[in-house]
Amino acid sequence: MDKVIDKNLRKVLKQEEKLLQQPGGTFMKPLTDKVEDKIPQELYHKLQQAFYMGFKTIFEKGNGIIEKTYDRDQLILEHEVYDASFEKLNKKKSLKEINKLAGKGNLKNMGITAVEGTGLGLLGVGLPDIPVFIGVVLKSIYEISLSYGYDYREEQEQYFILKLIEAALAADEVKMERNAEVDKLIGFFIDGTALGYDIDMQMRNTADCFAADMVCIKFIQGLPVVGAIGGPANVLYCKKISDYAKVKYQKRYLLEKQNRLEQKEQQMNEKARQYMQNNVEQEWQDENTL
Repeated sequence: MDKVIDKNLRKVLKQEEKLLQQPGGTFMKPLTDKVEDKIPQELYHKLQQAFYMGFKTIFEKGNGIIEKTYDRDQLILEHEVYDASFEKLNKKKSLKEINKLAGKGNLKNMGITAVEGTGLGLLGVGLPDIPVFIGVVLKSIYEISLSYGYDYREEQEQYFILKLIEAALAADEVKMERNAEVDKLIGFFIDGTALGYDIDMQMRNTADCFAADMVCIKFIQGLPVVGAIGGPANVLYCKKISDYAKVKYQKRYLLEKQNRLEQKEQQMNEKARQYMQNNVEQEWQDENTL
């Protein structure tokens, strides 16, 4: 077991446990509880459809727009440099730089969600900001994924991202189950197991999770002046998702490195075993020849 990988895996597992212990809901729950019974049922369905169409539109033709807000090629290059250093030079320092790279854009993304959420909320606009909000959330995850060497343009990576978001927003009673599903996917990626998935269904599931968790917030955000509270709410959601995504991508990266080292060790042990066996057979033949 590599000491650097083992130490950082234990650290990541502690961070993951801390995130999973956080209660569901938002800091605005006392306020949302007061308006919950006033929310029309059709708002939930509109919200669900708005999130679904937001994901669908961005995955199909919106990634190019998001990529104009950061330097994709630079992130890929920086990861490749640090990853090569991790493999051949200094694991501890390289991993620190990769983690720093993954968190670089978070503060800026929080600011974007605060501005668009508050601005539209003041006008009493609760639903039209959803594509912008989803775009910022995905931008944050895209920057994290590239920092750890994973390409969000691949459909199975988009499926993984949707599962990440669903797990990050999961209600308390299903939080551990959703987290286990993300870990199962990571295991499939590491083992090279082919994924069987329905990305359209997952877009609906993730949209449903968003709608269930944010319907009260969006209702309040749709009220003039009071709706300015949507800015802080959007920041909270973006941070919640980004923090979880960073932990899971770091965990995936470390587990892949660990698996690769174990495979190399097994190959070396097999070569050593084969070498010893060949020597024993040669000695036996020499003795019998004499």
